[in-house]
Amino acid sequence: MSLPQAAAPAPSPAPMPQGRLEVRGLTVRFGTMTALDGVGFHVEPGETFGIAGPNGAGKSTLLAACTGHLRPAAGEVLLDGRLLRGRPHAFCHAGVARMFQIPRIFASLDVRENVRTGAIFGRPGATPAAARDEVERIMDQTGLAPFATRPADSLPLLARKKVMLAAALATGPRILFMDEPLGGLNEAEIEEFSALIERIRAERGLSVVLVEHKIRALVRLSGRIMILNFGKVLRIDRPAAILSDPEIIRLYLGKRHEH
Repeated sequence: MSLPQAAAPAPSPAPMPQGRLEVRGLTVRFGTMTALDGVGFHVEPGETFGIAGPNGAGKSTLLAACTGHLRPAAGEVLLDGRLLRGRPHAFCHAGVARMFQIPRIFASLDVRENVRTGAIFGRPGATPAAARDEVERIMDQTGLAPFATRPADSLPLLARKKVMLAAALATGPRILFMDEPLGGLNEAEIEEFSALIERIRAERGLSVVLVEHKIRALVRLSGRIMILNFGKVLRIDRPAAILSDPEIIRLYLGKRHEH
């Protein structure tokens, strides 16, 4: 007589992808001026979500409110279901990183020290060995390893942008906000940095929120694009649908936008 076999243990559920951002009714006022008026959108894990619109539409204000640099008058920002609040360091420790249009680096430090500073700030509980290993991985991944001991302020603009990107990655983000990262670059540099952004997103499983005036690059990198105007969401759609709307092109991307 055979004994009954024990039931096989149920498989462990697959981990949920991380990096889902949800913005609900975000409103920012400066005195009597409303810079953002009830803005809402979501970003799926691993998605690059593009943001475009005319100057003064509220794009940089939106990034500031989503990363703790600006406190909204109303609304919520959630990452993986967790409500984000507080100052920028609290957002950083929750998995949020931000790149600025003009590289913000420590000019007196070398490249490796800049990246290590991101690791120290963003991963306070990491062991020194783990932080050191991650810094070296990021240096290799961003192509900065050959410049590790170079003073950061001695590098050309593209390399300084890579330093800022590497320092942001060293904080261990699940979502990365980028404010016009391609500004000031020539065509070859735009191509190189766009390819790096896409490769980093894919290899690290990052979600990316990308504000960019270079429409060709924005279309290439983004799964969806949101058009902002006067602090309100005008439209959220796939890039092809955005670029096929003549009213959006005429009013919000400019008649001679980059193809």
